[in-house]
Amino acid sequence: MRLAGIIGTAVLSLTLGAAAPAYAQEEHAQEEHAQEDKKAQQEKPAQQEEKKAQQEKPAQQEEKHAQQEEKKQDKSAAQHDQPAERASGNHGRIPDDRFRANFGREHVFVINRPVIIEGQPRFQYGGYWFGFSQPWPGGWLYTDNVYVDYVDGGYYLYNPFHPGIRIVIIVI
Repeated sequence: MRLAGIIGTAVLSLTLGAAAPAYAQEEHAQEEHAQEDKKAQQEKPAQQEEKKAQQEKPAQQEEKHAQQEEKKQDKSAAQHDQPAERASGNHGRIPDDRFRANFGREHVFVINRPVIIEGQPRFQYGGYWFGFSQPWPGGWLYTDNVYVDYVDGGYYLYNPFHPGIRIVIIVI
């Protein structure tokens, strides 16, 4: 009986000895898994914030692009309005009798070369100096026939070869 007790104790010891490392390994694995879960939970808010930032970035870019477009439109509108203001502004005026005698559709002339004075292009015709309030249109040549006309309270330079296009000019 004693032998049976010793063998039983040995078997029990071996069983417990084998189970203890397995239990310890399982416990260690659970601790590692818990640590990984903790890290994942800590990283989740950072990932969510990053995703949110990435989602907001296109919206911010769209908003910025829309603001730039508005600025361009405002600038374009201001530039578009500006020539009309300059044309009807407090610049020189040609008396009606002088205008009929030297200007209008029937009085064409060639500019040849504008003169740059104080950084602004100008030309002289009919005893008056004129300044450009708009850039020279593409397709127009300085050797083309042009004429000055008074329309809607402002002076404009027309080119018969390019109907429908006019340049705002001012009398200096």
